[in-house]
This record gives sequence, structure tokens and C-alpha cells, in this order.
Amino acid sequence: MALDIELVKKCYGDFSAKAAIYNRMYEYYKGNTDAITNYKMVTERSNNRVACNFIKKFIKEEVSYLVGNDIAYISKSGNDDIVNDIEYNLGHWSEKHDGDLVKQMLIYGFAFELYYLDRSNQFSSRIITPREGYAYTDDLSNVLFFMHIFTKKFDSTTYIDVYDSDYAYHFDSNFNELEKPTAHIFGGVPVGVAQVSEEFEDDTIYKDIKGLQDAFETNLSDISNEISDFRNAYLAISGFKIDDKDIPDMKQKGIIQIPTADGKATWIIKNINDQFIQNTLSTMEDKMYQLASHINHNEKMQSNLSGMALRSRLISLEEKCKLNQKATADCIKVRLNMLFNFLNYMNSSVNYDYRDIKLKFTPNIPQDDLNSAQIVSQLEDKLSLETGLSLFSFVDNPKNEIKKIKQENKDDSIGQSLLNGGEGDGTSSE
Repeated sequence: MALDIELVKKCYGDFSAKAAIYNRMYEYYKGNTDAITNYKMVTERSNNRVACNFIKKFIKEEVSYLVGNDIAYISKSGNDDIVNDIEYNLGHWSEKHDGDLVKQMLIYGFAFELYYLDRSNQFSSRIITPREGYAYTDDLSNVLFFMHIFTKKFDSTTYIDVYDSDYAYHFDSNFNELEKPTAHIFGGVPVGVAQVSEEFEDDTIYKDIKGLQDAFETNLSDISNEISDFRNAYLAISGFKIDDKDIPDMKQKGIIQIPTADGKATWIIKNINDQFIQNTLSTMEDKMYQLASHINHNEKMQSNLSGMALRSRLISLEEKCKLNQKATADCIKVRLNMLFNFLNYMNSSVNYDYRDIKLKFTPNIPQDDLNSAQIVSQLEDKLSLETGLSLFSFVDNPKNEIKKIKQENKDDSIGQSLLNGGEGDGTSSE
């Protein structure tokens, strides 16, 4: 099907219209909030701007929670080759690739993963944010084409690459074709979408706590400046007069002599209700933690809390991260589909199906492996060895562990046989 240029132009217009929204979200992640940028200055007074970036803190916590431990691939059919080929063909990817994907997804509510073959003909991927990409989808959320908008170093020209199921088209910002379309071998639009929900940018930490973030930084800056202004407090003098030439000497020595009995010198300072200020800041901070479904790890806890009690405090965050996990898994399924299309194309004898792969996410939190061991022990033969091993946080690939166990048992058997005078094949000599 030929590319509909007029539709692509409309999509580019929509992309340009939303650019300001996504740029603002990125600025907030970096800490350039409205509270800091638009803080009202007071002439000749302290004008400190105190940044306290909760948005970045919460996003980094969720990224660490979700993909701080590597994602494990498990073949439902027990095909070891498919798992080995996944790990081998993704082995040249950055170790923090999945973390960067989740981070961008949480900043904007969704992010893209564009697949391509690098110069060494290796399957590769590039993470693209809504500030650089646009996906046109049908009513079932299937991507019909994808636009990658970018510039090159030392070049102010805006380039637009458009990908459909067969080709990559290359345009400038006026949609003049720069070169002939490039065919690809992925068998579909080579892009995956990691999307938190159908609300896109409206379902983000930014959307939930932007107002509280601004208010917190504004009030924190205000109280900081109030404290700093005590250094510039005014001295009120009544009943006598000081010559201007004596003021520098008084400031240096830190003393003042009052020449008359009815003279008086006092500092004029504000009466600040520090409890009211602290309550206001604490309330805003607590609301941000509540809306983001996070907990404040700096709060004092009882020293005798059990592991289960500590885990229960994370239940709200864990439920939220499970939804983020499903969004990430949807994108990884597309990644595996594109990888297998590439492998099947390169080797006709390979016929992998991404639906055979189960993804295992291990939350990056303290795991109660002792409790899991007790459960496995009590179930005995009612639970398979592979399923039992998958319950432990330190086991990434249960199948490989089973292989190692079998090999070690075999080696032990051969060694024992040799000690007993056997031939080294695991049997005893007679």
C-alpha cells in the first residue's frame, strides 16, 4: 500500500502542536519547573530559588523497582535454543536499555522503540520519545506508520523518516523526498510502543503532582529567603541619632553606644509562625507521595518490623508498577516479534514464535527467599523443579539452573565411580 503523504502531513501537524506539552514534561523531569523559572524576585532582598525534584525521584524509583533486575525470558515449550538466541542477539545492547525505555515511558506516559539493523547487520533498537516520534494507529491500536523527526549534529535541517510495514521513507520538514525509500525485512512497522494507559500524557506523575511540585518549591524558596533576610534586618533607633560616618565602625565592631538614658535600639524582625510553615510543607510533601503511590523511606520505622510488614508498605507502589510492567511487556513482545522476523529471514530453518516466550520481571526490592524455600520444601513433589526455582530472586534462568544441577550430578557420579574403581562413565567395574 502506497504511503498517504497528505495523512502523514496531518500527523506531523499534530506532532508539532503537541511538542510544547512534551517539552514541558521533559523540563520538569530535569528540574526546570515553573516555580523555579518564574519565581518572583524582590529587589534588594534574598532571592534564593530552592529546587526539590520529586518527579525525577519518583520516576527513578519506579524504574529501579521494575527493571533494576534483568528481565528473564522463559520458553513455554521448553525450547532452550530460542532463549539462548534472544540473549545472544540482544547481548550487544546497552545494559540500561530497558531502564531508559521505562524512564521515557514514565516521563511522557508512553515511548517508542524503533528497530533497525546496524552497520554490522545486528538487530538493534533506538528509544524515541514523543518529542521525536509519532505513531499513527488504527482503532485497535495497531501502528500503521511511524514518523521519526530528528536533526543532525551541526545541521539545522529537520529530517523526517517515515516507516510502514515495507519501507522507510526519507523527507525533509517540507516533505521533499531526500532519497529513495529503503526496504526493510521486519514484516511490519518496526516500532514498539510502551504505553502506560490510553490516557497517554494525562496518566503520568507529572500530571498528578505538577501543581504540588510548584507549590512546594515556591514555599520552600520563600521560607529560605525569609531566613536569609534576617541578615539584612533593620535596626530601629529612637531617642538619639547616629552620624553616618560612625555606622561602618559600628557594623565592624558589632556594638552601639546609646548616649541618652531614654534612648533605645531594637531590631525590626518578622514574627514567623514556623509550625504553620512546616505543616504546610509536610502536607504538600505527603500528598505528593500519596498521589504517586510511593512511600517516604526517610520516615522512622519500628526496628522490629518483619519483612512481611515492610513489604506491605510497598503494596500500593507494587500494584502501580505491575501496570507499568504490563506496558513494558507489550513493547518487549513487539521487540521479540521483530527479532524473530529478522532471525527467520536470516536463517530459513529457524521458525521462532514470540508467543512462546514468557517474560519474568523480578522487582528490585528485598525478597523473602527463605519463605519461598519453605514453601517449595513443603510442596515437595507437587511442584516442578523449574517452577520452584523461578520463585527465587537470585535465579534468572530456571532452565539453565536445572542444566547445571544435572551436569553437576553427572560429574559427581563419574567422580564417585572413579573413586570406586569404575571406568569413569558413571558405572562401577566388576
